[in-house]
Amino acid sequence: GTGEAGDRMRVRLASGAGGTFGVDDIAVAWATSGGFWEAEGLDVEWTGVRGGVKAAEAVLSGEVDGGYGTWLPVVQCSREGKPLKVLTSMALALAQNLLVNRTRIQATGDLKGKRWAVDGIGALSHTLGQLIVRGLGIPDDAVEWVVAGPPPQRIEKLLSGEVDCSLVRVEEAVVLARQHPELLAKLISFEETLSLAPVQPHGVISVSEAFARERPEACLALVRGLVRASRSLHDSLEDFRRAVREHVTERQAAVGQPVAVSDEEVQAIWQREHDAGSFAVNGGMTPEHWARNLAVYAELKG
Repeated sequence: GTGEAGDRMRVRLASGAGGTFGVDDIAVAWATSGGFWEAEGLDVEWTGVRGGVKAAEAVLSGEVDGGYGTWLPVVQCSREGKPLKVLTSMALALAQNLLVNRTRIQATGDLKGKRWAVDGIGALSHTLGQLIVRGLGIPDDAVEWVVAGPPPQRIEKLLSGEVDCSLVRVEEAVVLARQHPELLAKLISFEETLSLAPVQPHGVISVSEAFARERPEACLALVRGLVRASRSLHDSLEDFRRAVREHVTERQAAVGQPVAVSDEEVQAIWQREHDAGSFAVNGGMTPEHWARNLAVYAELKG
């Protein structure tokens, strides 16, 4: 069966973001809730998994048709002869900040020897962490990488003091630093992250080679819908606000605790993302873009 329901194309996607979408996943979230994929004739069904490595595994096992997560495991799988294909980029840079326990870390030099929470080894939060540490001139093994899961789990460990720092979604960093000023502080901002790690391991939609071969219309629809959602977010602060309301500030508690980011903060986040060219308005699939990304991949893999 091709999974067609009536004249709609059913596609099952695994999300490496877990059960919630944040500002760093906003284009896939908006493609889903803003009707962009629906307009392309798609019926997208999400399954939350812990990080991009797990998303790639879910595609390979046939549990889902496609995955959303960092591109690194997709490239790794392809190199190992496992048949995965990148369809399109979700964004070109990441909306994440490094949040630290301020009683233990006051400056970047203090990161040595600290416990740094990540989604999974090889997941986006880990790779970006590695790039930041490298940009700071700190040896990779001078940091203890602690596997903790998606942002909500990483935040729990930060609050309990079990870990010393973690990359979290930009909106979570803003709110947590405001709510727990005695414990948590933002050490590295969006702009500083960009200067330390100008090429970032961003999210992509990937599918198995068999799916790409057998269901080209569904693949095209996934790409078109996501590109249109990205353009809508880049062009319209109002669309961005609505997407953030639906997925972040007013999401159902059953899905994940809402994050009370203010209107001013949302506008500031949008302005930064817009000005940095973070939204993948053309799908982020140019040879130049990937040459830069793969050069960083080669360095990381030594």
